[in-house]
Amino acid sequence: MKHLCRTIVFCALLIITSLAYSQTSGNPGGYPSYTINQGATIVLHANADRASAYQWDKDGNEIAGAVKKDYTANSAGLYSVVALNNAGCPSNMSNAVRVIVNSVVKPDTAVDLQISIQSTNTHVQLGDSFDYLLTANNNSQINGTNVEVSYIIPSNLVYVPQITSNGTVTYDITTRKLTWSISTLAENVPTKLVITVKALTPGVVKSTVDIKGKELDPIMANNIDQTVQQVYPLVIPNIFTPNGDGVNDKFVIPGLETYSDTELTIMNRWGNTIYQKTNYQNDWDGQGMVEGTYFYVLKAKNKAGVWDVYKGYITLLRTRI
Repeated sequence: MKHLCRTIVFCALLIITSLAYSQTSGNPGGYPSYTINQGATIVLHANADRASAYQWDKDGNEIAGAVKKDYTANSAGLYSVVALNNAGCPSNMSNAVRVIVNSVVKPDTAVDLQISIQSTNTHVQLGDSFDYLLTANNNSQINGTNVEVSYIIPSNLVYVPQITSNGTVTYDITTRKLTWSISTLAENVPTKLVITVKALTPGVVKSTVDIKGKELDPIMANNIDQTVQQVYPLVIPNIFTPNGDGVNDKFVIPGLETYSDTELTIMNRWGNTIYQKTNYQNDWDGQGMVEGTYFYVLKAKNKAGVWDVYKGYITLLRTRI
């Protein structure tokens, strides 16, 4: 038996084509690669001395009934073959080749879907509610069906459900996935959805949406979009009461410590500067100022090295209530 098993010493795999193919440039995964169009075939040919049978494999699994010298492949995968002699002794597995199948998309069945997302608020502070505008479009000449837009709500936002008339919106609180379903998306009729969210924590919020449908999509580059929203940490109060009761006696701006450099300017109603401080430490108590409304300009350098500018008013009250 040992003698018989030595009669097969080599099994090589060659390529013969029954329909046109192309040899792919490069060598993905270290394997020779051949590309055929969807619906075409390629004939794989085993070349071995003194072989009486063969066993073809695809992706490491035996192909049932594939025991002849030639095998006709019509699906993508890694193919290899073992040759057997009259005694059933196998050769070593041949080197594999990769078959790649190109999808052929007919123009009258393809739907090019496109999605975009943008924030409607350029300056969001901690605790603010704001909207994202999603726009779904069909760039093709036939209707898109079973269209689905997905958006994973970032962890530093909370979703605020709204009533919509454009499709159906569902939200999974566990996965934080919002799904916008549109049964039919007509050609070049942009369909919009407003999503309301609330900022929970400061920082950069990255929001990504994607779109898919029932039909094949020939252009995948526009099936995903992303926008970045900055949530500023400062919520500046508009009243403080420096009356000596130990409560709200100073002009305190929560979150100011997250900025590396600050500059605060307080002005009266005539525009005269009555207080100015670099690297403000939440310690202005309005000393010497009468009750009334004052105006502030706060400059704060964020972690990106950019100066954020806040402008508003502050009311000073000393009357004990």
